Amino acid sequence: MSKRAIGLILNLVVSVAIGVIAGRQFFSIFDKTVPQGAMTDLVRTTTHGTYLVIGAVFGGVIFLWTVAAAWLSRFFAAPAGTRAEAPSQPFK
Repeated sequence: MSKRAIGLILNLVVSVAIGVIAGRQFFSIFDKTVPQGAMTDLVRTTTHGTYLVIGAVFGGVIFLWTVAAAWLSRFFAAPAGTRAEAPSQPFK
């Protein structure tokens, strides 16, 4: 496996994990906010699954966004001859 493929797989796994964690947190907020009397077990289970799936989709969007940013970054690189220099005196 190339380094690029390993990087993409790691990026995908971490992005989806972040999305699922976000989905769990949003379900936790939902569960604390909605009164128990207004929610059946079926609604609670279905809502939990929905939040997890939406979190995974959110993770996929994060993955696509980071891949697009990495791909587009090569078009905005500084020319090879230029060099960013630090100012000679710190700002006062």
